[in-house]
Amino acid sequence: MKRRIWLVFAVILALGVTAHFMVRSAEDKVTADMLSRAGRFAIPADWKPADEIVRPERFMCISTNPCPSLSRRWETGKELTDNDVAAVVSGVGVAMTADGPCKRESNVIGNSTICIFTGKDGEFTYWLSVASPGPGEPQKVGLNIRARMAPD
Repeated sequence: MKRRIWLVFAVILALGVTAHFMVRSAEDKVTADMLSRAGRFAIPADWKPADEIVRPERFMCISTNPCPSLSRRWETGKELTDNDVAAVVSGVGVAMTADGPCKRESNVIGNSTICIFTGKDGEFTYWLSVASPGPGEPQKVGLNIRARMAPD
């Protein structure tokens, strides 16, 4: 009788470990897919990374921030033109729409988001934003990619 209990316990344990690794493997594939999509953005080599937050795919995602998601920021070292930003989003493979020209308004004081490019595909939503700390100052670029919760 004891031998049978131990055998059942061992089988359950083996199934649990196998299931854990199968789920983890699937989660890692989704996260890797998201990161490869982020690599499609043509970020110039001279931009300095400021920060990066990667929230991997998880079976249990308990947060207001969906998983997987990615947030990256760069210091560009210069003021960007519309062509500079268009070049960054040109090879993404998703239609990226700008909310307007990437130009700081003359009447704006302080830090300001000057343009946002957005795009969607079947699985992810993309935002590329350009911020200007002040007139004539080097701009900052942010990229956010999030899993789409439901189709639009």
